[in-house]
Amino acid sequence: MLQRKPTRVQLITDGTAIISPLRLRELNIISLPIEARIGNRSYFYDQRTPGHIDLLRDAAKSREPVEIIAPSADDFRAVFHRVLYRTNKMLVILSSRHLSPAVENAHLAALDFMGRCDIMILDSQTISVGLGLMVEYAGQLLQSDDLPLSEVVRRVRGMIPHTYVVMITHTLDYLYRSRKLSAMQAILGSMLNIHPFLEIEEGQILPLEKSRTPEKAVDKLLEFAGEFMHIQTLSILQNSDEPTKEALSLQSRLQSIFPTIACPIVTYDPIITSHIGPEGLGLVIYEGLK
Repeated sequence: MLQRKPTRVQLITDGTAIISPLRLRELNIISLPIEARIGNRSYFYDQRTPGHIDLLRDAAKSREPVEIIAPSADDFRAVFHRVLYRTNKMLVILSSRHLSPAVENAHLAALDFMGRCDIMILDSQTISVGLGLMVEYAGQLLQSDDLPLSEVVRRVRGMIPHTYVVMITHTLDYLYRSRKLSAMQAILGSMLNIHPFLEIEEGQILPLEKSRTPEKAVDKLLEFAGEFMHIQTLSILQNSDEPTKEALSLQSRLQSIFPTIACPIVTYDPIITSHIGPEGLGLVIYEGLK
């Protein structure tokens, strides 16, 4: 029986990357869980321990702030030290540094290994499904091609401007807490029943437009997707482990526009919850490389 050739470069990511446990094993990817806290309650999350479901339910009930505890510098040091017994080359692809401290913590840890190994840390400028797509692509390149690490990084970086995440939310308190809205904007928005449309641009969540009804907010998501001439991957982000009526309606409308593209419904992660709250809906679009 042929054995898989060991990977020259160890691939590492954080637990918010949406990638199946099977693919993590097949591509020899190390995924470090993240922790989310509400008050004195902690929820741990990666693709093996989906604590975000209970987190979303807790946030919807308590409306308390969600604090993200990314893998610490010590966590990264421990992984780097363990990997160093097998290889001196590592590629670390993480959630946007504007939304999680994971990138900063990884850089701090890497300082202790200067001169001993080559650790490349890449800010994906995205989260969730977008991060998972980049990590899986990097894993495939490392498994299938004898490419230098710099070339793998160049190709993965090429995905960043072609990966889009857009969201709507039906409440404003979490946007206010994450400083996406001022106090006056949040108060007026609540009085007027505003449903913001947001996009991740260069790793930051930015409010772009406002709708006065939930239906019009969902229409904005549909309009955004409809602007693309070509889509390689399309996913719906929702706030529940079971498909909601709103998500299923959006899925049906998207499939009428893009009948050949699968459109899975995915529960969004704690980082998104911390910024927009537990009542959001969104899309992740990867248009592919031309």
